[in-house]
Amino acid sequence: MNTRRTTVRMFTRISILIILALLPCIVLAAEIKSVLIISIDSLHPDALGEETTKTINEIMKKGVFTLNGSSTAPPLTLLSHSAMFSGVGPDKGGLTENNWESGQKQIDVKTIFDDAKRNHFFTGFFYSKEKLGYLISGAVDQCQLDQDFSVENAIEFFKESNAKKFCFLHISGLDRTGPVEGWMSDGYMEELFFIDESIRPLIDLVISRKDYLIIITSDHAGHEKTHGSEHQDDAKLPLVMTSDIAELTQYQEMRYHVTQLKNILINILDFRK
Repeated sequence: MNTRRTTVRMFTRISILIILALLPCIVLAAEIKSVLIISIDSLHPDALGEETTKTINEIMKKGVFTLNGSSTAPPLTLLSHSAMFSGVGPDKGGLTENNWESGQKQIDVKTIFDDAKRNHFFTGFFYSKEKLGYLISGAVDQCQLDQDFSVENAIEFFKESNAKKFCFLHISGLDRTGPVEGWMSDGYMEELFFIDESIRPLIDLVISRKDYLIIITSDHAGHEKTHGSEHQDDAKLPLVMTSDIAELTQYQEMRYHVTQLKNILINILDFRK
């Protein structure tokens, strides 16, 4: 009887040791390896719909989303993106100027790219407005300004290798159509339809890599033919997220502010601050 008990105990201990030895492998298997963040400039959350944004709507159905996001004050492109990257808005000591030109001082605080690099991601930043060059730092491995082909550049970025990839993609179009034809106008909705179609191959590619996190958001919206004002519509924006391995339910219908993106990434990807 004692011999049998001893055998059972030994078997139990060996089983526990095997499980503990395998735990690192289990954690590694659940590691996110592809991160894609898409910022569609000037996207009003009310513009999202089954007919106009089929690609984004599919992400909304399989993931989580909120249409109750808000931008910086004032809600402007560079201020908002700087707040996304750094976690600090203009009211808390963040960037207060919405203009930047090549050769001027660039961001000098830690950003989402620094967090990604510490976790061994190869980072990419593809953008379509020169002013966003302010956000480039030594933590950005690959970057390119291209008003017309930023999506294609992001596709090539993910195709280059199977390494861990972290990509922030900025897309223009609505920011030009809104001030000319008006937010929510026919022209605005047509441009959004085109953008939604253009990102489908990129999203399909990232999903095919597995172990992914995809985020779709914006920097601000607008009303009539105006943006950047104190009008409530100008600060509105969506946040849409999906992942095949991360638990995201806590973010469903949250009251989101652009300064929260950095910490959301830290929480989901377990980045070390």
